[in-house]
Amino acid sequence: MDWWRFAMYPGLMQAFVNHVSQQPDMVVFRHKEHGIFVPMSYRQAYEKVEAIASWLSAKGIGKGDRVAILSENSVYWALADLAIISLGAISVAIYPTLTPRDVHYIIQNSGSTIVFVQDLMQLEKVLGYQNIDTITSIVVMNNQYKGNGKVVNLQNVFNYEGTKVNINDSIQSISSEDPICIIYTSGTTGPPKGVVLTHGNIAYVINTIAGMIGDVSVITESLSFLPLSHALERIAGLFFGVYLGKTVAFAESINTILADMQAVKPTHAIAVPRVFEKIFERVVQMAEKSPVKKKIFWWSVKVGRTWSEIVSHKQKPGILLKLKYGIANALIFRKITKATGGRLKYFVSGGAPLSKQIAEFFHAANILVLEGWGATEVSAPATWNSPHEFKFGSVGKPLPGVEVVVADDGELLVRGPIVFKEYWGRPEATAEAKDSEGWYHSGDIGYIDKDGWVYITDRKKELIINAAGKNISPLNIESIIKQSPYISNVMVYGDRRKYITALINIDRENVLQYCREKGVTVNEQNLHTLPLVNELIGKEIGRLNNDLARFEQVKKFTIIPEDFSVENDMLTPTLKLKRKNIIARYKDAIDAMYEGELLLVE
Repeated sequence: MDWWRFAMYPGLMQAFVNHVSQQPDMVVFRHKEHGIFVPMSYRQAYEKVEAIASWLSAKGIGKGDRVAILSENSVYWALADLAIISLGAISVAIYPTLTPRDVHYIIQNSGSTIVFVQDLMQLEKVLGYQNIDTITSIVVMNNQYKGNGKVVNLQNVFNYEGTKVNINDSIQSISSEDPICIIYTSGTTGPPKGVVLTHGNIAYVINTIAGMIGDVSVITESLSFLPLSHALERIAGLFFGVYLGKTVAFAESINTILADMQAVKPTHAIAVPRVFEKIFERVVQMAEKSPVKKKIFWWSVKVGRTWSEIVSHKQKPGILLKLKYGIANALIFRKITKATGGRLKYFVSGGAPLSKQIAEFFHAANILVLEGWGATEVSAPATWNSPHEFKFGSVGKPLPGVEVVVADDGELLVRGPIVFKEYWGRPEATAEAKDSEGWYHSGDIGYIDKDGWVYITDRKKELIINAAGKNISPLNIESIIKQSPYISNVMVYGDRRKYITALINIDRENVLQYCREKGVTVNEQNLHTLPLVNELIGKEIGRLNNDLARFEQVKKFTIIPEDFSVENDMLTPTLKLKRKNIIARYKDAIDAMYEGELLLVE
């Protein structure tokens, strides 16, 4: 990569080591202990990273080996990650919400021999792995666990007194083409695919985004609350902060974001649309407590969006609008600015489409939400709205040096230094996603306007991306739900929604038999309306949800009167679901399952 010699630093760990030397007392991480944010300097972090790396090296971990992390966000997640990477080894992120089945698959597929786990609950998942003998050590990061046999506590690792690894020496052998991490993402069929990203992928993304921002001195501290197992938070949050010598604070949980923002006062943060929707919903709920507050709020929202539209197009608002906005700002928007800490320069949004109205609302509150588009396979962002050039409703323009084109069928293709190396151990899947000319086939349908702004309009793949930005395979969920003897077919839904719902075809013969056994005489035509049948299907879905990760679980369902068939154009000749046709036919039923969920639509 020719750009390599023009980067600020050759790679993430070279940047980290430089910051340790140049600003050892600068805070790199803040994490909560007993309800209080505790700082950790670059020097302190280096000492802990060195200890973990030395212990890993003593366990035989070296360049190219895989080490997994199964945990919610924490400073220890970040320290373990940096230690693994410093040896030239490959860090494997595993969502803590995954089922034991998926955890075992990822450990096996990646060939990870050491696993860092958050606590005893995650430890149990790993101990249930049938090939447990291939794992040499498990490190529990929760202080309360003392360790036993191959299971050790992280504090014991920190206290390692053997031969120390010289990180500055170990990172010299790392090249831009070497893998840095494997991030598993759900596919539309089959097990998760491990996306291999390189040191060069990460360094390129960080350097180009930093260049688009310009003066990076205005951003000093981020608040991390999305899962570090998610490519967006990992790259644009943790890696970005460490590479640029900034501070990354870890929120206590997703439920404490606003309180943590007021404590940390971040200058920037990464989020998904559902976070913005939730904040907006909370503001609306407070505003609608009285008729007067409600009227003021919605008047302010209207004024704010008008102001945002004009300002974002670099036009000057008129005197009357300035006056109205001044009032709206004093009554509503200033409070929102204060609630986020008062220093927030911008949010980066990705993972799912963001409502234009939501972006304009936050812009009116002097909080710029900069939406991007991409995928794990393109190192998170392929396009981005920058602080100096943005257009709400679009997903921005391609990063410098990155090509984005529209194929004949409308699919967006991406080529450039951000495209992933391969799917780990899946050469056929790699060839399907990345062609011989280096184009990544995104599966997203969109267009590029005459000014170069990119828009996403649809998804070619069947993959669901929920409101939190998680990739969810509908076929995986459907195959599990159809294990019920009382369910003949099912289509799940959840795009841009906060939970998964399902349209159910019942197995009429088995359901009729169940009703007879319960002593209930029924009319076969009205089976779908019976409370007894609804209760039965509810119990079945509840039972089968145990085999799904929390974010995959079906929360609501509707039993529909007609079966999906080729004749009614809801199945293909090969009996695959025609999702668009089904969604169009049952739009009202789907919407009813999300009744009360506040969504802003154009």
